[in-house]
Amino acid sequence: MKLYARLLKFIKPYYSQIIGGTICTALVTSTTLLIAPLVGYIFQLIEDKNMFLLNLSALGMIGLFVLKGLFQYGQEYLSYFVAQRIIVDLRNQVYEHLQDLSLDFYAKWNTGELVSRVMNDIQTLQATLFTGFVTLIPHSLLLLGLMGYIFWLNWQLSLLTLVALPLIVQVIRIFAKEIREISEGVQQKAADITSHLQETISQVKTVKSFAMEKEELAKFKGKTEKSFDISMRAVQILATQNPVIALLQTIAVVGIVWFGGREIISGSLSLPQLISFATALGIMTDPGNTLSKAYSIIQQGMASTKRIFEVLDVKPSIADLPGAKKLPRINGEINFENISFAYENEEVLQNINLKVKPGEIIALVGRTGAGKSTLTSLLLRFYDPTSGRILVDGQDIKTAKLESLRKQIAVVPQEIALFSGTIKDNIAYGRPNASEAEIIEAAKFANIHDFINSLPKKYETQVAERGSRLSGGERQRVAIARAILRDPRILILDEATSSLDAETESLIRDALERLMKGRTTFIIAHRLYAVEHANRIVVIDNKQILEIGSHQELLQKDGLYKYLYAIQFNNKA
Repeated sequence: MKLYARLLKFIKPYYSQIIGGTICTALVTSTTLLIAPLVGYIFQLIEDKNMFLLNLSALGMIGLFVLKGLFQYGQEYLSYFVAQRIIVDLRNQVYEHLQDLSLDFYAKWNTGELVSRVMNDIQTLQATLFTGFVTLIPHSLLLLGLMGYIFWLNWQLSLLTLVALPLIVQVIRIFAKEIREISEGVQQKAADITSHLQETISQVKTVKSFAMEKEELAKFKGKTEKSFDISMRAVQILATQNPVIALLQTIAVVGIVWFGGREIISGSLSLPQLISFATALGIMTDPGNTLSKAYSIIQQGMASTKRIFEVLDVKPSIADLPGAKKLPRINGEINFENISFAYENEEVLQNINLKVKPGEIIALVGRTGAGKSTLTSLLLRFYDPTSGRILVDGQDIKTAKLESLRKQIAVVPQEIALFSGTIKDNIAYGRPNASEAEIIEAAKFANIHDFINSLPKKYETQVAERGSRLSGGERQRVAIARAILRDPRILILDEATSSLDAETESLIRDALERLMKGRTTFIIAHRLYAVEHANRIVVIDNKQILEIGSHQELLQKDGLYKYLYAIQFNNKA
């Protein structure tokens, strides 16, 4: 019941449409209820040989179906509108919630699983809502109305009809429980397939370079076969349910015909009345069967709803604290005070103390996994330190609004992820309202303008998903232009010049040097020649700061930096 209650809040904004749909539903039910007595009346007129009223009744029957069709259109249109709007609202809320969730959530959840819940599960819920509005409510009302009518005609026959009803309801409940449990498994297998598909498509170069197409296909087939097996279990249940219900209904109908025939022979019931009764039962058969199927669909939807709310129930570990204030335009002074950080009980940083002056260039150096990127992630407040605090211009970043902090920081990573769209859109990603002149100026600053102008569509060139139509160096220069346009006070360069040819690296280093001027900058690098001109080099090892100094100062010490430098340049500095 909790799931139904939570869905109600998405329904509330559309009460007016629901009321309109309910009125149409009531009118559809009313016109449908008139069919059975009208059929009986027509047969009575045939017995009485009343041609005039017979003709009028025939026309009345046609008019009744026309009215029913009009009301049914209104009912289905409004019901589908509400169902669609709820799905749009829910999908938007899930996406908004995903944007608010912290990075630790994404480290634990599989991307394909999330995509499946946002798309597949919500799509299943849409079918459920439509079934609920268009099928469950009107057909339930129709069944109740028809039950009242047949009791009015002949209560003995009606009681005979009800003998099968408890059995049918119990059968539906038994099957529905099985269907709901299996539906959760079906959705999970669909998520596994989505995850595998997304992973192999995004890493198609790796798959092909290792000639692993056959192996990946075998894995994919294995997942689809498992999905097929569990789906067929659901089909078996559904295929068994319908014949069982139909058999119970047939037994009830045969009993009614037998008992009705006896009543006619004894004179307690007329033939037109039995025909009206049989017509009502015939009409009841469709909503009865539909409701049994609808109940199964609703159980599938509830399984999907549970999976959707599991995502919505996750609380972000990083969020604005109560009373958080907007961070004003900063100078760029940063102070790491006794910072320690552990991820899933594994300590990554320990007692880090570092004060950075505005405009200072700090290089973070160390072995792989030393915690260099973690330190800048803490500055961006992707995570909070286990102990200690980070001050920006003297203000604890925990007390600042996240957006106001991150808008003053720009990151140029090693692996540039561009978005589908134009080059212009990607440069302006951090400032969507930037003018064309500002975008071009940023591109010139990043040494990418001439290349863009050489393209047929220039700045309107589509970069494709993840910027796959551009080379690595071109993507990095677009990222630098994006950072320039953002005009950050703090800059983070994470291996921004690695894996590039000499000419491209020269263009990028020139752009980065101009970008760093007047900005507090953190350079994360394994290639040590990239950090030689930093004001200070911070060497991190074994979770702590091991050394701090300029390039020349550290080379004069017999420490880790000198050791790493010697290994890279194959000399003893």
